[in-house]
Amino acid sequence: MDVLNRGFAGFNTQQARDVVHRVFPTTQRKAVGGGPLVSWVRWLGGNTSAADTAPIASSTTRSIWPSRNRNFPGDARKLQLCIIFFGTNDAQDEGEYGHNSISSYAENLRYFVSLLRDPQSEHYSPDTRVLLITPPATGERMIQAKKRIGDAPMILNSAAKAYAETAKQVAAEFDLPCVDLYTEIEARVHAPKERSVETDEANGNSTATTNAADASQPAAISDQYDGYDEFLIDGVHLNSAGNQLLYNLIVAKIKQTWPELKPSAPIRATPPR
Repeated sequence: MDVLNRGFAGFNTQQARDVVHRVFPTTQRKAVGGGPLVSWVRWLGGNTSAADTAPIASSTTRSIWPSRNRNFPGDARKLQLCIIFFGTNDAQDEGEYGHNSISSYAENLRYFVSLLRDPQSEHYSPDTRVLLITPPATGERMIQAKKRIGDAPMILNSAAKAYAETAKQVAAEFDLPCVDLYTEIEARVHAPKERSVETDEANGNSTATTNAADASQPAAISDQYDGYDEFLIDGVHLNSAGNQLLYNLIVAKIKQTWPELKPSAPIRATPPR
């Protein structure tokens, strides 16, 4: 089984629309080639970090776009799973280089899905499973801190929420599953915390500590950044914990929606030895 990562650093959906035809195999290319190679596509929209990431949520491509033949060899006959993950760059403030209106964002998501669902499309692939991911929440204080030392586009958390809601709406229109990464991060950042007092018996000092009420919910690690640094590197890109969260959500959604694709039971392209 081949897992093909195609990430576009800094891309919004309008820019991705210009190259999407080089990502999806055409019906002609699926009809040629060698043996029954199973190809999975994970398609990212430029909101991942290239450093310190979990296995399934890693590898943002930052090099020059590779040739067509390197994207899909002739024997890549069928896509089993396509994951579409865009929205953060689209949600940049108006006037920023990546800003794209919310109506255009919605239309572009519909376009991407239709390429695989429309029988008239040269990329028509009715058996391909499609999963949408919302943009994550953003940490505005972290973004402001980055802007003080360099250029960084502002992405308001309220805007990220609006674009996340739009992604969910588009998923519902096509009856597709959706990983609501925005809500999952918000729920953990704002999870109720319990305060406890630990006593240093040697010095007679008491120290207040904060713990998450639910052990499964990570506690905020910094009041300075409102807790978003638990999941974000710079207020926008996922850190290791953020990528691990995304990994867990993707795997859970796959198991729930398409149990035949669960990682513990991969599809074999060749008989076992």
